[in-house]
Amino acid sequence: MFIDTFPPDWLDRLAERQARLNTGTCLYLLLDGVFVPGLHQAVQAALTGEKLVRLLFEELPSCSEATRSVSPFLLPYQPASALLARVLSRCSGWPMVSAIETSESIDELTGRLAAWCVVENDGQRFNFRFPDTRRLPGLWAALTPSQRRTMAGPASSWWYMDRDGSWQALPLPHDPQPIADRPQLDNRQFASMVADSETDEILALLRRRGRLPDLQPSEQHALVQDALRLARMDQLDTGLYTEWCDVFLQKGLRMSDSEGRARLDAWRQAELAALEAFDAGYP
Repeated sequence: MFIDTFPPDWLDRLAERQARLNTGTCLYLLLDGVFVPGLHQAVQAALTGEKLVRLLFEELPSCSEATRSVSPFLLPYQPASALLARVLSRCSGWPMVSAIETSESIDELTGRLAAWCVVENDGQRFNFRFPDTRRLPGLWAALTPSQRRTMAGPASSWWYMDRDGSWQALPLPHDPQPIADRPQLDNRQFASMVADSETDEILALLRRRGRLPDLQPSEQHALVQDALRLARMDQLDTGLYTEWCDVFLQKGLRMSDSEGRARLDAWRQAELAALEAFDAGYP
């Protein structure tokens, strides 16, 4: 699991929003299928009526069965039946759930969001991971107001499951624009998005090493984020970031900047002394 588990009433909050919708507005769920491959099939089976699920990757060229399985997908929200609630419970703990209120039809919204699944930077095309709710706030912040208008369109709200398992809202623009045609990011935007993902990349590396302590995912993220901030302040060699974050994470304590910088200095001196001792043993 990459974020905290959802509270028991998370679907109740959706039902409340659905009950308050203005006339002509629909509530859709956007789910990132990469975290639970094939979930779209179970969701469709739990919905009443005709085929209601829309796969964003099906709007892109060369969509295969493998990419369908992990595609982000949309569905019109229905107050959850026991079966649908059971299927959606598989999302808990994964950064994969957004809820969008908009006047667009599901086909219009699918086309609008599918246009943002792949973006360009410096002549290269890459997967724009906005359905991942860990990435969504940072990606959104890096977009220009015009780009946000093409992505959100006439949506009146966009909620997503945050790292602590709570619903949070994106600040949406006014004056929607038409669906984007081959969205492009400049180098500044791309660099901002890469920097935003650094904490999660270090957490993923430490997870593979079996080095994550028994803390909530949101607490792990906050600690590594603090460690990286201190490392940048003290201009620590980037090659040492992961090891420093590991040490900081094992302490499991939030601390002031002065305490953190003192701990970083002591750790760096110890690392230097160990390296010098190692070198002395091998003339």
